[in-house]
Amino acid sequence: MTGGLMSRLSALIDQAADSARPLSDVLRQVKIVAARIDDPGLAEWSSKELTGYGTDDQLPTYRSKREFPVLGNWSGPFGSAVNNAPISSAGITDGFLDWFQCEIRHPVAELEALSDSGQDPTIRWDPWAVVEYNRRTENGEGGATFEMMSLLDARLVIPRNALTGILDMIRTRVLDLALALEGVAPDAGEPDGPTVANKRVEAVTQTFHITVNGDGANIATGDHVRQRSTIKKGDVDGLLEAARTLGLDNDSAAEFHRAIEADGGHVGENTRSFVERVRSGVVSLVGSIAANVAATGLLELAAQFAGAVG
Repeated sequence: MTGGLMSRLSALIDQAADSARPLSDVLRQVKIVAARIDDPGLAEWSSKELTGYGTDDQLPTYRSKREFPVLGNWSGPFGSAVNNAPISSAGITDGFLDWFQCEIRHPVAELEALSDSGQDPTIRWDPWAVVEYNRRTENGEGGATFEMMSLLDARLVIPRNALTGILDMIRTRVLDLALALEGVAPDAGEPDGPTVANKRVEAVTQTFHITVNGDGANIATGDHVRQRSTIKKGDVDGLLEAARTLGLDNDSAAEFHRAIEADGGHVGENTRSFVERVRSGVVSLVGSIAANVAATGLLELAAQFAGAVG
């Protein structure tokens, strides 16, 4: 930079490192950098952190579903009561375990407000869940109860330190990204600076996307960026999920699986024909992944599914 002006990356580094700076301000700077380096995946990530994740959006690993404490009030004979007692999830199976878990989809501004609110936010159980928990404990299907008592109401408690941890992780991700970009391309983020067409910039952003998603399945990025997922041999669910990550809708992902099966579980004529339809645009993709990138990724997935590669 000339004229003594601070570069966009230098400003972003300073803001990300300043814990007093609202994270929303930091993420808006990320949006600018994302636009100037031509990384729609980074732009999408920063936008979702600012506005919150929808119910159908894939969550970053640090926001994924996890178990939190549940507290409840109990009543018994002769007006006896136990309040604010932990509710056990021991032995609870199937979908009912969801009542002990939560995904964090809120915008960062809401998370910051909740973490500074002075009390842990809660999510009250639906009355049906209270009745169902009592039924399960009475029938020995998991959970635990106080002798001769029934659960009256319950609430899942999200400790504020868990929210603080998420916010700190986002801030650290941004700081690591900005420092890494500055190390390979100090002008990245400037109006005429390098984009992800630059291999060193691309490598930095790819590392960021893998770190955010945790399993190697990347957020949609530019045409030149290689999308990569890793699945185990014969893992149908993993194949379908990874295919959707590469831009296939549910029907197309199922068709992709059928093509591999028609080839006897190998990469054969049916699989290659389907992939060529993707590459040529006959099979429409969801999101901003380029057809040639998706096609390359699908061939890799098919090979992994067949056990041809590690």
